[in-house]
Amino acid sequence: MAIAIPKARPWYSPPRIAKGIKSARRLPLVPLSILIFILILPAVLADVWSNYKGFDPEVGILTDRLVPPAWIKAKVLALQGDIPLNEIQVYKDDQLVPNGRVTQTGSLVADGQPVTGLTMLKHDGKEVKVERALIYPGGVESTIQSKLPPGLIVATNPIAFDSGGALIRGEHVAQGVAFIDEVTFTPLGATFQGVPAKDAIDVKDASGNVVQPVVGIASMRYVKEDGSNEEILASSGMARVITPDGSSRYWLGTDKLGRDQVTRMIYGARISLSVSLIAIAFAGAVGTSLGLIAGYFGGWVDAVIMRFVDMKLAIPSILLALVFVAVVGAGFDTVVTVIALVYWAVYARQARGETLSIKNRDFIQRARVAGASHMRIVAKHILPNVANSLVIVATLQLGTAILFEASLSFLGAGIPRPTPAWGVMVADGRELIVSAWWVSFFPGICILIAVLSLNLLGDWTRDNLDPRTRQAVR
Repeated sequence: MAIAIPKARPWYSPPRIAKGIKSARRLPLVPLSILIFILILPAVLADVWSNYKGFDPEVGILTDRLVPPAWIKAKVLALQGDIPLNEIQVYKDDQLVPNGRVTQTGSLVADGQPVTGLTMLKHDGKEVKVERALIYPGGVESTIQSKLPPGLIVATNPIAFDSGGALIRGEHVAQGVAFIDEVTFTPLGATFQGVPAKDAIDVKDASGNVVQPVVGIASMRYVKEDGSNEEILASSGMARVITPDGSSRYWLGTDKLGRDQVTRMIYGARISLSVSLIAIAFAGAVGTSLGLIAGYFGGWVDAVIMRFVDMKLAIPSILLALVFVAVVGAGFDTVVTVIALVYWAVYARQARGETLSIKNRDFIQRARVAGASHMRIVAKHILPNVANSLVIVATLQLGTAILFEASLSFLGAGIPRPTPAWGVMVADGRELIVSAWWVSFFPGICILIAVLSLNLLGDWTRDNLDPRTRQAVR
């Protein structure tokens, strides 16, 4: 009598779909989805995105510098010549500071002591600001000329004023040109892009005479906080500092060189993914090989290898990385090598410990009796039994490798500029965190989300590959 073999149910049948959903529920769907969206897809499609949008991740448009994200409206701070310093009230944590005042250098004091923390200045009930400024008394905006070589950036937002608002040692300046946002004030004087002001630009007065810059302060008041640049410019004839409208062309804004943040973050994902995968693979291969050799052969071989492991673990990782970069030089290959040098010892110790617990078991002894070589025993019998633990370590270290690469790039010892990397982007915006927060914020969020997702994926891998936790999870 023939036996009828039941046909397999199609994939779209309710039982198969229900089984698939049940299996998928055991997967870390949220971390995997985030990693695909944050790391994998951007790394694969970076060139496609750049060609489609027409953005170069390394070269920006200087006229589009520091454009805010698309949803942010333009704001105006107008220079005001009718704000006496002695009438400005100082608030700290929304409380009026008794005897608080603004000094002629722009600092805040109360009874001779500096006022720090979250502060606000008000005059006639309206919020005002007092900022240090580089002032060219009597200067004319149209005469400004750069003295720097082509390619270097000078300030592009001069404030021309003719009704006061600037003070030098307490004396009002009626007319001239001031620079506020793009000047760095050092003990040796004001600088543009690290170049002394007198060597960076020339400003002349109406008679054609060169004006010497003087450090002072500028008093400003919010005039309008909504609308386009054109609407704001038409609303008042006063001199002003304008933060531009967000543009739909730049979803997350631009950096200080006019480069699109989204494009650079997408290319930064490629850098982070490439560095972490290559470095962890290299570190895992070297560390696992040394750990297997040390655990299997023991004796002086084990002693020598483990002393190198102890030496590595005794050296601070960031110090080792900085010294190596200082000797070899920064670059992609250097970062990969540094991360591999930092993490190989963890694999060596893990592989050695697992090998010591396996090499004397019965199935290893049987392989020796059968005439298997040392290489075959290690490759065919020991390595498969320690692989689960090493995969868990590798998954957990992918996130730390991304964070380590970002840290090195932030310190200037990782991926060199202008190559887009998340750590470089965070470093580029640290001096602009108050006025242009988006330059550092969004790359920092990408690092946070990517590392967190990889850690969650590592926890899931450990729970499912480690025999001690696998049964408890299921």
